[in-house]
Amino acid sequence: MPLPAGADAPLFTLPDGEGQPRGLADITATGPALLAFFKTSCPTCRLAMPVVGELQRRYGDAIPVVAVTQTSMDTTKPWLAENGFAGAVLDDEQDRFAVSRAYDVQVVPTLVLVDGGRVMATTEGWDRDRMNGWAEDLGGRTRRDTSPVSADGDGRPVFKPG
Repeated sequence: MPLPAGADAPLFTLPDGEGQPRGLADITATGPALLAFFKTSCPTCRLAMPVVGELQRRYGDAIPVVAVTQTSMDTTKPWLAENGFAGAVLDDEQDRFAVSRAYDVQVVPTLVLVDGGRVMATTEGWDRDRMNGWAEDLGGRTRRDTSPVSADGDGRPVFKPG
């Protein structure tokens, strides 16, 4: 299980998609951020990342939604574009998954909401209700659209482990 709600959020600095260092303190300077840990070889990540991309489109200007990759950036960039995620990406592969280990990420995808130096919420794998819960939570925090990001008939299962 990833770090539980209420735990201290480990500080980190990782290179972004352009190789520039980005730290948790910078990402959360104005409020919460949603970290999405993933790997391009993960079938459940392929299922989840378009929905994480929708969360980024809806709320990313107010609450950063940041992809944290466990795959080389050369592979990650086109994979994210193909899977509908256009937000910031950080490279945890170069540092041998140090940030993933610090957040106790056991499976991907894992989403972690961080605010005020604390873990606020986490989820692992694909869970339609939890993904829709993220939309409700982030939408409520930003006073924006809280409608579901996945529904029956969209081709996604109700649940799929990471």
